[in-house]
Amino acid sequence: MLTCALVAALVSACQDDGKTSQKQAAELCAKLAPIVAEDVGQVRTGLPVGSQTLATLVDTDPGANLLGLQRAIAGTRASVKELGFAKSTFFSFADPSGTVLRSETDPDMLANRSVLASFPELRKVLAPDSGLVEAFGEMQEMRGVRNGPDLQWVAAHPVKASDGELKGLFVTGWSFRAYAYRLQEAAKREVAEIAKRDGLKATPLLYVFVWKGGKAYGGPETPDVNTEALEKLDLPAKTASGPWSGTLEIAGRTFGAAAQRTPELAADAGVAALSSTL
Repeated sequence: MLTCALVAALVSACQDDGKTSQKQAAELCAKLAPIVAEDVGQVRTGLPVGSQTLATLVDTDPGANLLGLQRAIAGTRASVKELGFAKSTFFSFADPSGTVLRSETDPDMLANRSVLASFPELRKVLAPDSGLVEAFGEMQEMRGVRNGPDLQWVAAHPVKASDGELKGLFVTGWSFRAYAYRLQEAAKREVAEIAKRDGLKATPLLYVFVWKGGKAYGGPETPDVNTEALEKLDLPAKTASGPWSGTLEIAGRTFGAAAQRTPELAADAGVAALSSTL
């Protein structure tokens, strides 16, 4: 009888931990979704303004002075509030053919690479009446991790001279896995507050993901088995009618899981979280 009582108590404790973790994951997703909306909004608002500013700073032949071009990109970001706060992993200037001449940071992995070749949808930015154009795709030089799957969100805006001539393209965006890491670091502060509020002895283990379609992308240190477990859930289906939460068993550990769409990024995109109090 004592053995049965002990087993029942352990099962109950595991169930309680699963429910607690589920609640934590759902709470974190609810806090992260507005952050994604804000981050996307900063790029969409700031890039058109920045392109106008950049047009006044670049030389007639932008490729003739690459150091000056780098300074112009940095100066543009500093003068446009939204771009100064933007969470992009790169800011680059490409010539009218789509070939990147210079990026803001070093080492410049994008230099001499064509963004239009990797993101064909961005070719719409070359139209005479074009404004901001966005695309999703994969480009080796934009990866947020050395190995494993990744995806990039890229935005481009034409940079035009006063007479309307196309000088080039102002390009920015982020790697999903690098962005997931950024969100996870931000969420750590939230989860610490949650742990304190709920009287937990230790801060829960946390993994944050950004997903699009059937694929999920976690930070560089996220175990592949966690990503695979999330993808098997079919997050687009789970969130079709709103935010979703539940529990998962991954490698013998109970996780609370949650996912929520972020339509500001894309109709089939969102954030997800795995939390474990064990």
